[in-house]
Amino acid sequence: MDLPPLSLDQLSAVIAAAPAPADLYTSLSDYEEQACLLPTTTADTRDLLVDFYTAFFFSHLLTDQICEARALTRRIPRELLQSDSLQNCLLLLRAVWQSKHPEIYKVIRELPWSERSQPLVRRYESYFQEKTLKEVSNSYETIRATTAARYLGLDTAAAEGGDPAIIARFTACGWRWDGQAQLLHPKPIVAAPPKDDSLQNELSRVMALIGTQGS
Repeated sequence: MDLPPLSLDQLSAVIAAAPAPADLYTSLSDYEEQACLLPTTTADTRDLLVDFYTAFFFSHLLTDQICEARALTRRIPRELLQSDSLQNCLLLLRAVWQSKHPEIYKVIRELPWSERSQPLVRRYESYFQEKTLKEVSNSYETIRATTAARYLGLDTAAAEGGDPAIIARFTACGWRWDGQAQLLHPKPIVAAPPKDDSLQNELSRVMALIGTQGS
């Protein structure tokens, strides 16, 4: 089935209709060929392409495809990369690639993002915090509150003072706080096994066959 033409309205519809990151990535991937054929010489198409490539970039980050995100930035027309939004994407990619957590939060929170991009930026911030929390939980037996706060983009000065609100962010996840030693004891987070869609599809097919034979 032919895709509707890429436009700002269609881009908004695609983003709104794809709540799962993998679905968003797939939908935007389908539009990359159209994007490649659009001219970059008019203001309207430039704005559309900048918003498209920004959204496509975040769909890569939300599906943890960092190498592919780097490859995407090499496919984007050079004249578009001069836009504020895509310059921000390049800065964010560099920080993610180098695992510079404070820089990641600084780019996300302090640099200007277009109104259309902001929901994806906020979504990635939540995703990155959750991902980092799991990694820290499974990597440390004990950790200082300031270090944990830095990983999650929280107020390190408040954490150093043992701010109950900061400590509660971690104890709510099952971590234990040792006030005397001023240390947090993370609780490992067991990741759910990946869903095997091929197995599920095969089981559905078998059950359908059984139902047909039994009728």
